[in-house]
Amino acid sequence: AMDDAVDVGVDDAMRYPIIASMVSRVNALVAISLVFILPTLLVQDAVFFLTFLFIGWTLLFMTQTMVNLISMLAVDRCHRPNAVAFLMLISHILGDVPLPVILGLIKDKLAPSCRVGPSGDFADPKQCEAEEAGIRQSLAIAYAWVLWTLLFYELCRRFAKREIGKARAEEHNTLLLQEEEDDGSREDSAFAYYHSQFQPAGFNQSAGGDESSPRNGRDNQ
Repeated sequence: AMDDAVDVGVDDAMRYPIIASMVSRVNALVAISLVFILPTLLVQDAVFFLTFLFIGWTLLFMTQTMVNLISMLAVDRCHRPNAVAFLMLISHILGDVPLPVILGLIKDKLAPSCRVGPSGDFADPKQCEAEEAGIRQSLAIAYAWVLWTLLFYELCRRFAKREIGKARAEEHNTLLLQEEEDDGSREDSAFAYYHSQFQPAGFNQSAGGDESSPRNGRDNQ
């Protein structure tokens, strides 16, 4: 169904304009989501923390559909399945597989008393409360990872704009060539018409004259 949605009304000439437009919207959603997520580093109330976190991550996850469409529009039709597969692979490698482990090691370094033991309890609950700053720093590092998306989405938008510029330059050159050909054909037509109406003396049919010209009519009379 998603591939059908991409195919409807979209030809190759419109791929990059659509990509540039959609990437701008994705960047806007990511920026707005960060506006809601970053205040959770400062708030103390659990209700505000969970509310802002819910709104921020919901806005962030709303970009997934557009990202899938962009990945399919960025390649030829025959490569779209590979593009989606590659997108999922990279998202899992950079988001699911090593990152939680790395963030866990960072949190254990910044707040060692907040390590969770086999029983499910903190290693030192009282000391863990005193290491709240380390927990918030760990969250800040996790949130900062999202900033990479703003960079790569902006690069994607610039690449799309460059392809749009190339297409416009080629279209402009094609129009100029067509105008030159049209001007040349009009000049040839005017030249032929002039000689058909005003033939020099002694110009006959065997030499390529025109029987319908006024001079030939007078000579025949």
